[in-house]
Amino acid sequence: MNRRVILIIIVIAVVLTDIAAFAQQHRAYNLIMKDIQPVFAALRKDLDGNNGAAAAEDAAKLQALFTEVEGFWAPFDTQDAVGFAKRAGEAAAKIGTAAKANDIKGAQASLAVVQKTCASCHFAHREETAKGFLIRP
Repeated sequence: MNRRVILIIIVIAVVLTDIAAFAQQHRAYNLIMKDIQPVFAALRKDLDGNNGAAAAEDAAKLQALFTEVEGFWAPFDTQDAVGFAKRAGEAAAKIGTAAKANDIKGAQASLAVVQKTCASCHFAHREETAKGFLIRP
C-alpha cells in the first residue's frame, strides 16, 4: 500500500509540474489575439504612410506573435490552425523583408496574405457567443 501511495504522489507531482511548465511557457490565447490587432493596424498604417522602417519593426512583432499562436495550437494537434499560424508568420517575415527594401507594394501583398490567413483560422476555430468568442480546437 505504501508503494501505491508513493506512486500516486509521484504521478500527481509530475502532472502538476507539467501543467505549471505549460502555463509559464504560454500566454493566454486571448491576450495574444488582443496584441495582434493593434500591431496589424499599426503595420497597415505604416505601409499606407510609406514608412518602411516602422513597418519592418511591426512585421517583426507580428511574426513573433504568430509564433506564439503556433505554440498555442501545437499541443492540441490541430494541424490546420498550426499551419495558419505558420503561414501568417511567414507572410509577416516577407512583409519585414519587403519593408526593409522599401518595397511597399510587396509588403502590402504579404499583408493581404496575413489578413486572409487570419480570417481562415477565425472561420475554422472561432465561434461568437453571447459572452464573447469561443475557441474551438
